[in-house]
Amino acid sequence: MGMFSDLRPTGAVTRLEAGDLELVVMPSCGARVVSLRSSGRDVLRPALSSALKEAYVYGFAAFPLMPYSGPIFGGGFSFAGRFHPLARNVPTEPSATHGEAWISAWRIESSQPDRLSLVFDYEPGPDRFPFPWHGRIEYSLDGGTFLAQLTLANRGRTPMPAGMGLHPYFPTVPGATLAFGHGKVWPPDSPETVDLGPAEPPPGLDFRQGQEVLGRGLDRCFDDWDGRAVLTRPDGSATTVEADPVFGKLQIYDAWDYPYICIEPVTNANDGYNRMARGVAGHAVRTLDPEEEMHGRIRITASFPAIEKEPKEET
Repeated sequence: MGMFSDLRPTGAVTRLEAGDLELVVMPSCGARVVSLRSSGRDVLRPALSSALKEAYVYGFAAFPLMPYSGPIFGGGFSFAGRFHPLARNVPTEPSATHGEAWISAWRIESSQPDRLSLVFDYEPGPDRFPFPWHGRIEYSLDGGTFLAQLTLANRGRTPMPAGMGLHPYFPTVPGATLAFGHGKVWPPDSPETVDLGPAEPPPGLDFRQGQEVLGRGLDRCFDDWDGRAVLTRPDGSATTVEADPVFGKLQIYDAWDYPYICIEPVTNANDGYNRMARGVAGHAVRTLDPEEEMHGRIRITASFPAIEKEPKEET
């Protein structure tokens, strides 16, 4: 199954429903989520129409991150005493980023009305991630919650570095606040910061008591995430993102001019492979032995204020 960041067409969609929730997924297009709605209201930013036609990688509602999250600078990484070159994997990025899962074709292993299991077997190629791996994703709807169960397994004969996560986009508005428990914050992404570890957050980057987020221009990774983040809007609606402890970091991305925010549970620091090679503490990249796997679950739950119906006129 090949990489296809510019493949057309993008493939068929699979629709899941349970109670008030509806999830639309495009398996052959990076296992990406097209939309997630609750009673017809968007929990995630729905995919752009142009993205559905052209497979634009950043135009979807969410996508998986495997076998690492964030960018890999320096043209590659060193592991077990050997340098492995990595070419950029999407045209819009200057370096390899977010791994192979989001730009690869997954196949349906099983499908039910409220759940979908997808699998992908990755084989190395020139200037690509050099270790074979197996991925499995189960998307499901349960009791008003969207669940993503991620599994990453080493299918090679030697150890491999590994990481994973989920990259969802949430609609936001002026006055929306985000709150989550965390520790230190990693420096901004760049080749020059690879030797740096996390530091105490300044007041503007401390979300433990909540802060407004729209238009902040954020793109930072927070350490020691406590596994729960809540995005609250002025109309009383709220979205909660929860994750298993394996996702010990939270990447927050909010561009200056975008009406959405990315709240991304991840296992490793950005440029984690290079940070591991340089001995930077806290990178959290896993080394998986042959046939070893890592797994974890992410949960997204939304609540909306009741829609008041207009009273009927008396006749």
